[in-house]
Amino acid sequence: MGVMPESTSAAAEVAAPALVRVAHVRRVHGVRGEVRVQTLGGRLERFAPGTALVGERGHQQLTVASSRPLDGDEVLLAFEQLPTREQAATLSGDYLCVPPADARRLGTDEWFVWQLVGLRAVSADGLALGVVLDVEEQPSSDLLVVGADAAVRRYPLVREWVRSVDLDGGVIVLTPWPEDEG
Repeated sequence: MGVMPESTSAAAEVAAPALVRVAHVRRVHGVRGEVRVQTLGGRLERFAPGTALVGERGHQQLTVASSRPLDGDEVLLAFEQLPTREQAATLSGDYLCVPPADARRLGTDEWFVWQLVGLRAVSADGLALGVVLDVEEQPSSDLLVVGADAAVRRYPLVREWVRSVDLDGGVIVLTPWPEDEG
């Protein structure tokens, strides 16, 4: 889950990774040098011919030559630099990335994981709950992993639990677990 705000805060820019993952290469497909990829959010139009991507493993510069949608969030991609099946197979298991400046614009109430990690978690009353350590993907909703001292708590990344996110201020306001309110 993630959002690139209209104006990026200095804190978010410092924490931004060198590359943002946009797709995971599942496997080579067919004999024409195509790969089957699972997109990591956004619309399939972001993989239009001419789109520049970077292979995460070797930082290989790739240009989309063709793109064909499949079911769900999968798409077949061919790259100008990898015209054969054997060359395309080298991407199996790799992530396709873009620089943060080229990442998709996210909607309201969406954030990139790297924007949330490190935020101070507090309750609406100002009770310190810890620091966001990670975001775990789960089928029903992502979970914020918040650490305080030696304890770790997980909070569903849904409106009922997440009251507000202030990237500029470095704070996320959460509904605490009942046992934390005592």
